[in-house]
Amino acid sequence: MASQFEHTEAQPFHVSVGAVLVNDEGKIMAHKLRVENMKPEHRYKLGGLEEAYILMRETIENGESLEEAVARGLKEEFGAEGVIQKYLGSLQFEVEGFEKTELFFSVKLTTLGERHADDAEAASELVWETPEFLIERMKEQGKRADRRDLDESKIIETYLTYGV
Repeated sequence: MASQFEHTEAQPFHVSVGAVLVNDEGKIMAHKLRVENMKPEHRYKLGGLEEAYILMRETIENGESLEEAVARGLKEEFGAEGVIQKYLGSLQFEVEGFEKTELFFSVKLTTLGERHADDAEAASELVWETPEFLIERMKEQGKRADRRDLDESKIIETYLTYGV
């Protein structure tokens, strides 16, 4: 059964959770996606760009709490575990004909291991970057991409203001 939070033709709405995963140095983990490393069916995530940085995002599954979805997403996409520190707000976009809402949390890294090889983001390079670098990069890719959800800079700015 499809998740009630995942968009379908009959339900043009999508809800997911996201994480600002922070290490002891204050750096944030992100996916660095490159078109040449992605399967053709996943290249739409780049919004026409050759390269993009994105935070962890995971669709909520039926019966799953927000906290459980964050934990599952961190494990699947980053091979990480952490402690949720704070809710950072949401972003809402119109993407490919549906409304997408992402709820973001700041998470303190506790363990880093292996990520799932079959996850859609498995082709990404995992990078630790400064918040300032990611803000600048995400703002720029948001201006150039045909997907508005590639600019998650507001969430990192919120983290710097309220989540530290």
